[in-house]
Amino acid sequence: MYLNFRFIPFATLISICFLGSSNGSPIEPAGDNLHHIDYPRAPATFTHPGVLVNRAQLNFVKAKVAAQANPWYNAYNAMLADPLASSTRSPSPVPTVACGSSSMNPSVGCFAERQDALAAYANALAWYISGTKSYATKAISYMNAWAGGIKNHTASNAPLQTAWSGASWARAAEIIRYSNAGWSSGDITAFEKMLRSVYLPMIIGGSKNNGNWELVMMEAAQGIAVFLNDAASYDKAMARFATRAPAFVYLTSDGSCPKAAPINGFTTCSQVQDFWQQYSFPENGIAQETCRDFTHVGYGISSMSHIAETSKIQGTDLWTTDVGTRIRYALGFHSRYELGESVPSWLCGGTVDLRAGKIDFAITEDSRTLQVDPRVCSGSMADNKGANRARIILEAVRLASSAQVPSLHLLIARESNILQLELVLRILLTYLPESTEPKVYTDLLHQIANSAVHAPPQSSPRPVQNRKELSDKEARYQVRRLHLLPLAEEQDLQAGCTDLLSLFLIHRARKIDLETGSIPEIQELLEPFLNRDPYLRTWTVSNILPLRRLNYEYYPDLEDPYTLEAFERLEGRPAIDSFLARSARVGGTETIQSGRDIRGVVGPWIYGESSRKRRKTHHDRRRSSLVSPRPAGQVVSSKEEECHTAWSDVNDWLLDLALRDFAAAAETLEQWDGPSDIDYDGYNDHEDLDVDISQTLTLCYAQVGLSMLYANSETTPSTFEKSSGVLRKVSHLSDLDAHPALEEIHTSSVPFVSKDYLDQLSEVYLLHNALLRRNNPMTSSTQASVSFASLVLRSCVVLQKLGNPKSCRATAGLAAFAKPEEQMNELHKTLQKVPVKTRDDNAWAAVRQQILWLRNWQFQASEIEGDDGKESTGIFGKVKRMNAEIEMLRALLRASCYDLAVHVYCMQDQRPIADGTLERTILSVAMSFYDGASNGNRTRGGVRKASEMYSKQHWKKHPKVAAFQSHFPQSQYFHEANALLAATHSMSFYSLTLQHGVPFQPVNIRASRDPLSLIGKILEQNPRSYTKLDDLIEIGRNLVRAKIGS
Repeated sequence: MYLNFRFIPFATLISICFLGSSNGSPIEPAGDNLHHIDYPRAPATFTHPGVLVNRAQLNFVKAKVAAQANPWYNAYNAMLADPLASSTRSPSPVPTVACGSSSMNPSVGCFAERQDALAAYANALAWYISGTKSYATKAISYMNAWAGGIKNHTASNAPLQTAWSGASWARAAEIIRYSNAGWSSGDITAFEKMLRSVYLPMIIGGSKNNGNWELVMMEAAQGIAVFLNDAASYDKAMARFATRAPAFVYLTSDGSCPKAAPINGFTTCSQVQDFWQQYSFPENGIAQETCRDFTHVGYGISSMSHIAETSKIQGTDLWTTDVGTRIRYALGFHSRYELGESVPSWLCGGTVDLRAGKIDFAITEDSRTLQVDPRVCSGSMADNKGANRARIILEAVRLASSAQVPSLHLLIARESNILQLELVLRILLTYLPESTEPKVYTDLLHQIANSAVHAPPQSSPRPVQNRKELSDKEARYQVRRLHLLPLAEEQDLQAGCTDLLSLFLIHRARKIDLETGSIPEIQELLEPFLNRDPYLRTWTVSNILPLRRLNYEYYPDLEDPYTLEAFERLEGRPAIDSFLARSARVGGTETIQSGRDIRGVVGPWIYGESSRKRRKTHHDRRRSSLVSPRPAGQVVSSKEEECHTAWSDVNDWLLDLALRDFAAAAETLEQWDGPSDIDYDGYNDHEDLDVDISQTLTLCYAQVGLSMLYANSETTPSTFEKSSGVLRKVSHLSDLDAHPALEEIHTSSVPFVSKDYLDQLSEVYLLHNALLRRNNPMTSSTQASVSFASLVLRSCVVLQKLGNPKSCRATAGLAAFAKPEEQMNELHKTLQKVPVKTRDDNAWAAVRQQILWLRNWQFQASEIEGDDGKESTGIFGKVKRMNAEIEMLRALLRASCYDLAVHVYCMQDQRPIADGTLERTILSVAMSFYDGASNGNRTRGGVRKASEMYSKQHWKKHPKVAAFQSHFPQSQYFHEANALLAATHSMSFYSLTLQHGVPFQPVNIRASRDPLSLIGKILEQNPRSYTKLDDLIEIGRNLVRAKIGS
């Protein structure tokens, strides 16, 4: 999940509203006597405008802007300068907004909807503050376009997408509706209908996902309810917020375990701890997503503060309640680590992801605004010590503008006391055409950087040209009018780069890309200087190298190739998604190039991404081209944390790929050996990862392989074959016992897994957002987890052969979490689906061995002992041995494998099934055949099958049918059953119809309360039956012996 809050001027202006309004005074620390409320109810009458800002706050800012008072005036202008406030921008509605994970795959209208909602809010603010009607018209155009266009939201991120956009729509609509902006009543009604039918139903029910989802959903629901004057929806949103807020930020007063939101259904502390990924809570302010990353914590805190502010406008001040206390502690707690405090070992295992970004409370400047060094245009560079200095500068500008590099080189050599390093670099940066080939001026750059500029060969001194006619005053004036670009750009300042030539080269590379788009030209410019400065080398390796590969080597036919500017803006998971979007199935073919692209594009990019994230705590940025050295005491986050964060995005991408295309994910795992397998294309003078960090990252990567097995739902033989390859790769990466190829797996080769290991597993570990947690015993790459996965995979293969295919996830759940009765039901279903012919004793003997192995993974084919009453490790391990054997016996009898059944269950010294149970089981199966028969003749159908099992007679076609009878010569059950079968067989030769014309069936005998009465019906319906009285008497005797009806 990712949201780019790049439109900082909005947040800035709102923050100023909060700071300046009488209703938005700074939050004061709450005392110990906080009053507690269940949740704030809707007011009797809603205040309008009343979503996030009210009329008093808007008027306050309007007055400040009119007076050109800062910071309000600058923030307002920054908002108007943003493209979202542009008068030429147009809405882009779509009927169905489809947003998958991270708003990708699919991504239909996701960005457009969020941006259009923000644009509506920007224009609404601009209208209110300036009174310019065109802004109101533009805001209305966005809202009307979407009200008439959107029908629904779909895909996995639909609730989150709806909330993000809905929150902005409500803010914009409130301002426009209640400021006489000219929004017609019909258009308002249509917009209300959109919010009520498309947005509110998607968000009002809340979410079981991470807390930032439900918080922003309730923020949007609250704002929409205010706009709709919907008290019921407002109450629902606030009631759900009242349960989620304390479940998102922990206070020690909550006890030893955080509170749980009812919607999540957690009943134990361990479930809550697993959800938080945190297992001790000694301090206030820990958030539910602290151990995920600070970015999502920031999302949640922002939504909590927005809800609190809207609630205050509507009459209930949450800042003085438990909510305000939690916000205050959460901000304080996370700010400590953002500001460089060491992370204690008890918090998230000692590692947190500090990607908090900008939260709504900060006032920031435009990151591209850098002032020209005043020495270029005044003071020492334009004083009266010599107007000729100004003429020399102007001549250098002229020569640079016309790309006369040799002449410029000569001028610099002659006037080196004036044309010093920084000034020359800025003149070149500003005026030298980007189309100039780098080889023309690289020698000059080397010389000026080394303070050893000498005249180029075959050159002679020439006077300064075309400037003699200028007066001293005019020359100085023109110098002052020069707008020389600063060498450093904001991102390079933040990274702490101090080498002037490196700053120039990077800035010029960006300008070349904007003008020509030629990455080879940029590479030609940079390569001679890569060993000069580590920052330059890092920037080149992580930007130019992967960009060259994407645009020129790997995908030269891209319709929309990357620009350097766009490439540098990418970060986090969206960057990974973008880089690898084309690699899984190249050109619609089966070619998988993900491994190559991770090795050659993502790896170098992450190398620089990690470096870019190293920040100083209190960095005094200078707004000039000079960069001061890094001050003492600067705090740099650990490499392990940075690398782990960046590579985690790759791991997440690979796991998501497995959900969409398991074959592609498995092939990627096969192609790539992990974070140490990076292709730097000869730029091998890079920082190697620490051995311990490298091992940690490799184990994290191996964990992806195990996670893929449990995330995949496919059950085809090819999937299992690829899964076996994944396990082999995991074993190799983790330096564990080698996993055998699938065709080499035999019962004796599968490793041991203890019952203690199974007992520690929890269904929580199979949740998608838990698969990659480092403490997940099912996916963390250990000998136990790999052994368990091997057994699960082998079980999948066996189940597939038995006709009951299951995924690794389902099979693992069956082994570890299923109740005994659930395992029994699955065993029964498996035996019913076995695709083996009847009377095939050899095949069914193999089936029995497989079933017993599925019950006990340590079972050996030679085992014949009976049930010891203990549970075993296996997918049917909670089914007692004798119960499993009973089901197996039933299956053998249904398959007419009587010889095998007799051999296994009657001829062993220690029978798997006790005699009494064995008799009853045989009788039960026989009677099921009997009851299903349509004819009583024992040579046909169900009665025949029943007779075959224990009849005294040896039928010609089945000479061994008396096998069971010989092993139970004194069995009363067998005698009674034989009598019933004999009577039924004899009655089959008579015509017999019951009431309502229903033909006689054998089951009617067993169902009759007076079976002897059937003899009378035979006499009634068969006129010549009186001639066979002896036969009828024998039928009667057998019915009495069978004890039917008694």
